Parts: sequence; C-alpha cells; structure tokens
Amino acid sequence: MARPDRRVNLAVARAIPPFLLCVCVYACYIVTKPLCIDYLIRPLPKYSRSSRVGAGIAILVIFYILIAVVIITYLRLLYNITRNPGFLPRSPPSTKEQQETESSDRPPRRKRKHRRTRTAEKPDKTDLDIERGTDGNADGGGSPLDITGLENFYTKDVFVCQEDGRPLYCSTCCRYKPDRAHHCREVDRCVLKMDHFCPWVGGVVSETSFKFFIQFVFYTLLFCAFSLIICATFTAEIIQNTGGANVHLAIGIGLSSLFGLFSFGMTISSLQLAMWNLSTIENLNRRSAVWTLAIRVPNHMLARLNPESRWAPTFRTITYPLPPMPVSPEAERDYQPPEKQHVFAILQTLPGENPFDLGSPFKNLQQVLGYSIIDWFIPFKQSPCADRTTGDSFYELGPVVSRLKKEAGLDPPPESQPTTQSGTKRKHKRRRSTHRPSQG
Repeated sequence: MARPDRRVNLAVARAIPPFLLCVCVYACYIVTKPLCIDYLIRPLPKYSRSSRVGAGIAILVIFYILIAVVIITYLRLLYNITRNPGFLPRSPPSTKEQQETESSDRPPRRKRKHRRTRTAEKPDKTDLDIERGTDGNADGGGSPLDITGLENFYTKDVFVCQEDGRPLYCSTCCRYKPDRAHHCREVDRCVLKMDHFCPWVGGVVSETSFKFFIQFVFYTLLFCAFSLIICATFTAEIIQNTGGANVHLAIGIGLSSLFGLFSFGMTISSLQLAMWNLSTIENLNRRSAVWTLAIRVPNHMLARLNPESRWAPTFRTITYPLPPMPVSPEAERDYQPPEKQHVFAILQTLPGENPFDLGSPFKNLQQVLGYSIIDWFIPFKQSPCADRTTGDSFYELGPVVSRLKKEAGLDPPPESQPTTQSGTKRKHKRRRSTHRPSQG
C-alpha cells in the first residue's frame, strides 16, 4: 500500500491541472474585461479618458496568442505524461516475493500486551534502496541470478552495468533497467530517463515529455512576463489618474509574478540540464558519479583473451549469455556455452565524467529538443533521445566512451589506407618500365 506522502503527491498532481486551467480562464477575464474593454476600448466614466482601441486590440491579440501557445504545449505535455509516460513493464515477482507482498498487505493483528515479540520488526521495504543490484537486497539474502531479459542488453555494444558486468536491477519491478532508467516511488514503476515527478504537470517528466516540459515553462515565462508588464503599467497609470487601483489587475500582477518566477527558474535549470545531457536525478551527484560500463570486445581481440595467450588485459570481462543458475556442481560442469557469445569489458569512468555528454552543449540540446529550429519551438515531434531504432546503445554516447575504448585497446583495427590515384598510376608506370623489352 502506498505511503501517505505518495497518496498526497498523486492527489495534488491530479488537482493542479484543473487549477491551472481556472487560472488561465481568470487571466483571460482580467485582460479582456477590466483592462482592455473597461479601460482602453470603452473606458468607464470613472476613468475620464479617451478611447484607445488600437492599444486594446493589440494587447488582446498578443495575449491570446501567447496563452494559446501555453495551453497547446501544456496539453501536449499532459498527453505524453498520461498516454506515453515512458514506464517500463513490470515482471511478475517470484513466489517468495509474492508471498511476502501478500503477507504485507494483510491487516496487522492485535497482539496481546503480555506477549513478547521474538523477532525484530521487519523494515519497511518502501524505505529501502530499490535500485541496487540483484545481490543488494536489504534483508541480507542475495536474490537468485536472473537471466531473463538480458538479451536486450548484450545485443548492444555498450550499456551501463554493475561492477560484475550485469545490468542494473530493480528489485521492486523485478527486471533489469535500461540505461538511465530510475524507479519512481510515486507511481511505483521504473521510468526511462526519469527527470523528476512534477505535480504541476500531473505526473512523471521523462525522456518522452522532457522536451515538452521545457517548451511549456519557456512559453509560460513569456506569457507571464507580458502579463506582468501590461498589468503593472496600466495599474500605475490608473493609480496616478484616479488614486485607486483595480483589484483584478492587482491580482494579475501577483499571479504573473508568482508563476513567472517559477517558470523562470524551471526554464533555466531545464535548459542547463539539457545542455549537460543530464536528468535531475543524475545531476544530484554529477561531480562524483562514477559510471560502470560494459563495452563489447571486438572480434579481433577475442583471440588475445585466451588464457594461453601472453597478452594480459587491463580490464575484467563478462561473457553473455550467462549460464543458468546451477542446481548442482554436476550441472555446472555439464553446461555447454552457446556458439554465439558476447564478450564485454567492464570499464569505469572517472568521477564526474558523463558518458552521455556528446562534447558540446548544442549537440546535447539537439538530443532533447530536436535537430531543427522548428522542432525546438513547436511541440509536435518527440525528442531524438527517445528514438529506439539505433541498436548500438540505449542512448548516443560521447567522447568519454571513445576515450575508454582507446585506453583499453578496444578500438577497431586500423583499416589499410587506400592508395591515391596518382600513386597507383606511378606504381603501374614503374611496373611497365621494369618489364619494357630492350630494343636491339
């Protein structure tokens, strides 16, 4: 059962979108009726001013264009969060885990006061680290070696792994996690490239919605800045002429300031994370994080990994497919590895290095916002980082991985340099001159 704070977060996330819709409706009323109609286009007698139809129409046009863009990007964001949130499917738990879950869901029985509890209280599983490896269970017992789903990883060339070479494992979802996936406690699911759980947008911001989140907060910033300028300008004018202020315009100043500051901070932080190619979770320890990567050993190096070879590698390796969980030493002895094997080197980055940083902020932004300027401002296409058609890795990798390959000697063999056309001609010419018959 979910903890109270989870239920509160989910309830707030469902209540805020209708609240924001009401705020937009009220903002339209403030600018349309008290400001443009009652003060600029058809001024009320208490203002004793001439009509300014042009200014009122211009303000209405700009205002409704901005609020339409804000609503469109917000609806696009809500659609992705609800329809395409990037959740990973949960694997069915084992029999032991299912029994523990069923026993934890039962209502606790009342215990008599004179009885003493013989065993210590079992810790709440919701407070444990659910993103450890399969051997990192908090109850002290290692979980059995699970080999299901590994083909999605060892068919890649590079993937994030544990220190033993296996992919990261979520003990709650009972499955291996792709690169940069994290378990969200509010929805109790693993999410692809999870950024954060945001009640203001009704759910989890992930790789499928991070682009639209940036667009939404950016257009909200423009809208709030415009609303603040016009409300503050004409409120000061009304105070100067009449000595009093319009209540609705004063509320508009407060709302524009509040949402403007919020959207300004979110826009700056989101763009900064996109330029670093990081998520909010990854940014928490970006200066000290060490990534462990499994990098495929090229075919020309497999013969050198033979134990009889004199060449000693500087890295540990792991070979896929992994053998099934042995039930006896005899079964482990009789295991025959398949013909097609995938050998990976287990390498680690330096502290603070990001293997997903492409080397320039512009390329990192393109992974989130798109490859054209139109995609940066129009909320239609998905982020390129959410494309799963490339099979080399889950996400595009940067210079850090290239350096690791070079230092470990995992670069492909240098291809023979093709001779130039002029060099080929000279070579053939020398051959003809060598075999030219002598004239007698």
